[in-house]
Amino acid sequence: MTVRCKPKLLTLGNRQDRVMIRSYQKGFTLIEVIVIIIILGLLGAIAIPKYISFTKAAERGNVESVIGSLRSALGLYSAKQVVSMQPITAHNPFDDLSVKPPNYVGAFGDVDLSNCTSGSWAYQSGDPGLNGNWAVVCYRPIAALTQAFSWSNTQWIVLVVNEIKNANGTTIGLSLDDYPPAHQW
Repeated sequence: MTVRCKPKLLTLGNRQDRVMIRSYQKGFTLIEVIVIIIILGLLGAIAIPKYISFTKAAERGNVESVIGSLRSALGLYSAKQVVSMQPITAHNPFDDLSVKPPNYVGAFGDVDLSNCTSGSWAYQSGDPGLNGNWAVVCYRPIAALTQAFSWSNTQWIVLVVNEIKNANGTTIGLSLDDYPPAHQW
């Protein structure tokens, strides 16, 4: 938008001559800037919550996919052990995957905030007799969950590798189950 202004008088140096210069200012008026800021604010107010819900849904889908892969891997491991007449033992299910998730940080005796950052998977191989910990799969979510296991004031998805036993007490398979409370998005 072009605004026409009155010509200005300009004094050159020490000379007393006055020169008429036409000045044309270009730019936005204050009202136009305010309208643009209001429009951008409204767009941001609508877009940011949508973006957050999309990222939470994407994380949920990713987590459920990894859990499904781990459950399938445990089932295949159990079947392979039965066919080869080998014992079925609870272990790190990430070891049964042909390709580990890129956000798998490894197995630790104790999973905590220092070795499992937000958005990461880990396996805690803990020894209940030594440090009170147990062997579990842990995921530290980025988005807040409605319900989840919590320690160190941080939410965690905790899954236990349980043995499935027959009536004789023989382990015939493995399952991956939520540690209470079960996580809810």
